[in-house]
Amino acid sequence: MLNSPDRITYRNGFYLNAQPVTIENIVSIYEERRSASLSIWELYEQHKAQLHDVEMSAEEYQRAITALAELLGV
Repeated sequence: MLNSPDRITYRNGFYLNAQPVTIENIVSIYEERRSASLSIWELYEQHKAQLHDVEMSAEEYQRAITALAELLGV
């Protein structure tokens, strides 16, 4: 989950919510976050391709892409 309250840090070892852990403990959290961010990026690219097909000026396209990125949190 991308908005997970779990905080992963590294300083002379991995920490999860300020508690020392091994890498095996954080792999699943990392993979969930990675897949969620990839799916958001794929959604962004799909909408961007759709906007490219619509006839609009360069300024309008730039505003639409910016609005899309803000909406998706990219």
